[in-house]
Amino acid sequence: MSLAPHTSCTDTRPAISKMECHKHHKPPTRWWLLLLPLALLLASVSAITSAADLPKIIYVRPVPNNDDVLLQQGTSGVNNAAKIYRMQASTLESVATRAGRQQQLDNAVKQGAKIVVLMGIEFKEILENTARQAPQTRFLILEHCIPNAAPNITCITFRENEASYLAGMQAALASSAGKIGMIGAVNTPLRLKNSEAFVAGARAAKPGISIHEPMWVEGVQPFNDPSRAEMLTKTMLGDGVDVIWAAAAGSNSGVFKALTPQSRAKAIGSGVNQCIQAAGRVLDNVEVHADTAIVMAVGLLVNSSTAGSTEPRFDFGLKEGAVSLTALGLDAAYSECEILRQRPVVLKLREANKAIVSGALKMD
Repeated sequence: MSLAPHTSCTDTRPAISKMECHKHHKPPTRWWLLLLPLALLLASVSAITSAADLPKIIYVRPVPNNDDVLLQQGTSGVNNAAKIYRMQASTLESVATRAGRQQQLDNAVKQGAKIVVLMGIEFKEILENTARQAPQTRFLILEHCIPNAAPNITCITFRENEASYLAGMQAALASSAGKIGMIGAVNTPLRLKNSEAFVAGARAAKPGISIHEPMWVEGVQPFNDPSRAEMLTKTMLGDGVDVIWAAAAGSNSGVFKALTPQSRAKAIGSGVNQCIQAAGRVLDNVEVHADTAIVMAVGLLVNSSTAGSTEPRFDFGLKEGAVSLTALGLDAAYSECEILRQRPVVLKLREANKAIVSGALKMD
């Protein structure tokens, strides 16, 4: 038995008319188009399901949401890390009490967080006990390391002294009076180390520079006492200082307020770009990029493990982009920082920055 040859609508043989051909050879129905909406629905459900199955990373703030830029970087850092490493990110805001912070720390564990990120010395006293009760959770705490900590606690430290050194160089090079100073929030070993680096940088740039003894806000709210900082600034100005490194966090606004046009003095800000905050009065800033540090630390935790080591720690500085001077950043041209008007100074700072990053210039 033989099969008849296939006849298509393009066949030129007269055995079948084109009209008759099209009558018997209808185009195939594209049945899959009918299933497309269902396929899209199933895909979206699958995406939602897979998102719910992603590991959780939770940032616990020590206080409710406010305008503290550094604390805000905690949220952006966790969100960015979640996008890169496929995790679910969320932020828990604590009532500004020990009990409130403990409650949110416990909530993060109960919600099944794989990684909990903390910022603030307030957590240092309560983290150890919580971490030992939740060995399956990794805890990242910024700046405040715990001696003999549980193996699931990792602290992130910043080599702020590297940027502090550059700030000292800048202050000395930009000073017309030949006298500079620093106002800090509280005299801790870390802040004192930064102060010493500031002095070292100033001496390296100008050996004969006069440096005022550092002054500290201290008190009940050292990080948020502008009035006290303003008073200290006026004292320094009275002593002939014309460049002040304002390293007092939220108290810095008091420093800027005291820098009237009549004083002709300038400040170097800290934490974030404060040149816009006090236009014409801020030369530059020592910036800390907590968001960058969090992303790097999460990557290290995801791809390796520090469990079992003594006081596991990630230490980030200029090389990693975790600290910097605003004037040396990629967006410096939009910073409105006064030091950009002094190109020779910026070039010297750039050279010193490169030397620190390469290791040619060692920090103690």
